[in-house]
Amino acid sequence: MNDLDSFKKQNIDRVFKLLRKEKILSKLNNQRRRPEQVYFSWIQGYIMSNFFSKALSKIFGVSLSAINSIGDDDLRDVKTFRRTAKADLEIKLNKEEKIIIEIQSGFTGTNDIKQHKVIEAKKVFNDTGKHTIAIHFDLYNGQVAFVKLDEIEDGDVNWITRQQMEGQTVFNIDQNYFVWKITESPVKYKEIDFN
Repeated sequence: MNDLDSFKKQNIDRVFKLLRKEKILSKLNNQRRRPEQVYFSWIQGYIMSNFFSKALSKIFGVSLSAINSIGDDDLRDVKTFRRTAKADLEIKLNKEEKIIIEIQSGFTGTNDIKQHKVIEAKKVFNDTGKHTIAIHFDLYNGQVAFVKLDEIEDGDVNWITRQQMEGQTVFNIDQNYFVWKITESPVKYKEIDFN
């Protein structure tokens, strides 16, 4: 990112002003959390998706125009902020192949994937044949994990209920999935070993 100030103005300040203008901030209430908690959780993912878009284009070897938002990010609609299993991005790898990307970010060193994201990824794969990859940015440790959500078998992970995650069922991302340190050049998708 060459110009952090303009990025902040475009992706944080502008978004906040729009949400305030549309009177959405005070309506945010997901799992009985306070509006500022819902906003903070949502804006983390929104910022990560936008901030690392150039890195994603390098990872997948595509132009920025091949990366499309498919999440429900209508900033004028409070429904955007409801908890949903729908992923964030779709990347067109070539004429025939597209993959779905779920962007996640963590700031505390606890790195989990919610069960409903895995269930949705399996449904999408069964319906469309498109794989879903969670890209989890652990900003606390400066590392990034890549997890193929639609290939996770229930017996392969230890599902737990985590109160900090709104009491949801999750699994902790194994350290072996963290294959990119954000201080280094992005890894190449074709070189990632998902096994």
